[in-house]
Amino acid sequence: MSRTKSPGITLSSAQPVTTKNQKRQAVFRRLGLLAVVCALSFLTAHLIMLDTQRLPFEDMRLKTDLGGMVIAALFPLLVLAGFAGRRHWWGLILGLVVCGSAALAGLLPL
Repeated sequence: MSRTKSPGITLSSAQPVTTKNQKRQAVFRRLGLLAVVCALSFLTAHLIMLDTQRLPFEDMRLKTDLGGMVIAALFPLLVLAGFAGRRHWWGLILGLVVCGSAALAGLLPL
């Protein structure tokens, strides 16, 4: 009789495979969420830049600079809030609300 175990699948060897798959799925979920949050943040930043072009200032360069400053301050916060709020999807919902309000601000008359 051999003292080595049989090469068949045992309970202990099947368990790490499912754990590995669960970890892989969690990583893919996080990457997908990060991609969606970054795209949503970029869209929000673009809408804010379009909204700043409608301000009543005469100088176009002033409008562009103001929009750039707002975007530079807001974009990292949108990405962080959207990705950090994974529990109950509140981060993604917050990003959707901000993007929707930027889109509505563009539709409303000044």
